[in-house]
Amino acid sequence: MLPRFADIFQHGNRWLNWLEKQPEGSVRPVVIESVTKIMACGTTLMGYTQWCCSSPDCCHTKKVCFRCKSRSCPHCGVKAGAQWIQYLLSLVPDCPWQHIVFTLPCQYWSLVFHNRWLLAEMSHIAADVILEICRQADV
Repeated sequence: MLPRFADIFQHGNRWLNWLEKQPEGSVRPVVIESVTKIMACGTTLMGYTQWCCSSPDCCHTKKVCFRCKSRSCPHCGVKAGAQWIQYLLSLVPDCPWQHIVFTLPCQYWSLVFHNRWLLAEMSHIAADVILEICRQADV
């Protein structure tokens, strides 16, 4: 059986050891929540349903563990990511360009790290700029 991605975090208590070494407040709660979900995904920690054989002569049972459904999870996030991409592709014009990257100078990284709401604000501004360019180009 192939190792799970979560095994990287769990092997030798890597995740907890690393987390304990970080300055308090430096790891955002959403990161801790995401890694916790990844480590529990597909295990009985997430809950499970148990299937039993209907034959009276058989006592075979099988546990099917629930998934975390987190977009950060390598298993669950792949499906959500593929669906998101298909949705976005249905919105954009059919053209050879499919990707635009907006960057932020490193001088502002700390500001955004401590004010995460700025990411959403900058994304909205970037989207408005793209929409205005498309409108002017009559796309």
